[in-house]
Amino acid sequence: MLLSVNRHKQPHRRRLTTRTPSSLKLTRELSSTCQYYYRHHHHHHRNLQLRMAGTTSSSSSSSSTSTTTTNNAFSDEAWGEAKRTFQKAMELYHLNRSGSDDGGRNSNDRKTTTIIPENLVERIQDLELEVAQPDFWNAEMKQRRDYVTKQLSSYTRLQTQIQQWEGYIEDGQMAMELYQLGNEGSTSSGQDDSSDQATTTSTSTSSTLSMEEKVMLLKELQTAGRLLLADCEQFQLQSLLSGPYDDQSCRILLTAGAGGTEANDWVADLRRMYERHAEKMGFLCQVEDSQPGDVVGYKSVEMIISSSSSSSSSSSAMKHNQHPYGWFKYEKGAHRLVRLSPFNANNKRQTTFAGVDVAPVFDEDNDDTLKMTLQSLSIPDKDLEITTMRSGGAGGQNVNKVNSAVRIKHLPSGLQVKCTQERSQAQNKDLALKRLKAQLLAIAKEQRVAEIQEIRGDQVEASWGAQIRNYVLHPYKLVKDQRTNWETSDTQGFLDGELQDCIASLLRHHALQEQQRALSEEEDN
Repeated sequence: MLLSVNRHKQPHRRRLTTRTPSSLKLTRELSSTCQYYYRHHHHHHRNLQLRMAGTTSSSSSSSSTSTTTTNNAFSDEAWGEAKRTFQKAMELYHLNRSGSDDGGRNSNDRKTTTIIPENLVERIQDLELEVAQPDFWNAEMKQRRDYVTKQLSSYTRLQTQIQQWEGYIEDGQMAMELYQLGNEGSTSSGQDDSSDQATTTSTSTSSTLSMEEKVMLLKELQTAGRLLLADCEQFQLQSLLSGPYDDQSCRILLTAGAGGTEANDWVADLRRMYERHAEKMGFLCQVEDSQPGDVVGYKSVEMIISSSSSSSSSSSAMKHNQHPYGWFKYEKGAHRLVRLSPFNANNKRQTTFAGVDVAPVFDEDNDDTLKMTLQSLSIPDKDLEITTMRSGGAGGQNVNKVNSAVRIKHLPSGLQVKCTQERSQAQNKDLALKRLKAQLLAIAKEQRVAEIQEIRGDQVEASWGAQIRNYVLHPYKLVKDQRTNWETSDTQGFLDGELQDCIASLLRHHALQEQQRALSEEEDN
């Protein structure tokens, strides 16, 4: 990228060079290519230049020892590895654009559900024309208006994403093109001047890219390939969050299982873990209700995880913050902890459990179809067991003396919902019934049943034999998911909220299961 500039800064190279027509022709080609690159791709070059500013400035101001170290950073193996990474990113880019691979016949591959329409630009233009209509903002057009604005926002984000990918691709392809031109020039110059060995050596030196230029091209290709690959992998995960309720907020209920005081402390650790992970992923986390333990921790904690339109973090994982339920839904189950208990007088190793229940939170006010679905859903009274109790805690005599809290249990499935937020028993009952219906709808979709009465037992049992993930802190450190066999020895990082890789493996695992189930159904038919 600095071909002409570097040669002006190092005039001693000119004195060692004998120009030939072939080398002069190559120099003009490289110069014209660079000028075209600066003129038509200045903004991409500027971004890459900013990312590599630290490397360039340190190289220009370092001593001869550090310069030698920088020059040795380039090798044919490093270039080949960067090129393979870029090609892998390109394959994933084309896969994301097409939406499918070899049809899912290979069990090692995973099929991607395309969410990028082929006529994306035309759809955006049609929606923008509809928004510009005078009657679009009338009161009677509210339902259509909400749908159009949501679709337009989604398509605009996709268009921005594609433009970012194309920018990375242009950067990588330009780096490979300049590197190839330099190597071709070296070969041709050596063939033209084979009669004079000294002239050949000097001509080859002038026509070949300098080591500093090679290092810069390598850095550019590595950066473009790494960013494109990471972006495409994150987008592929986002395409797996396409369930009917994945974009809804979710309610996470943590309950202490077997283990006594140790279980209460384990619930507090899980609450901290999910709160930190939600913050890293750009979600909004709000604790709706918590019941403190007798000594430490909590007997139960209820949290609401919702999407956020803006986030202070710049992580690429922020693209999932529009799908709270889809991202957390596979955390449902029993979580087992093994450690030296601080509450054991003999400091013995102890095993404890906590249950995690995840359910979608439906926004009925902004979705008329969903509101009608919930209203039409009727549950027979004989299938419900309603219990009232005192809420307790802050709130005066009303919550401490009146049975305002309500617990509703769905007898066929065993699901239980407790509501203590409101001061009125009737309001708590209505709210608990809505939450129960939301959970039943989500489970009905998962179990593929047509009627609510067909739902199998789905309650979380926080006890032996039902765990979905083990957290072993003694005698060794290991977090292992029983469903995918994903594991990590960084237990502290995991408990600090680094759940991205584990949840990503769960999403791919369930997508592969759905794909295999669909193939088996096709074969049966």
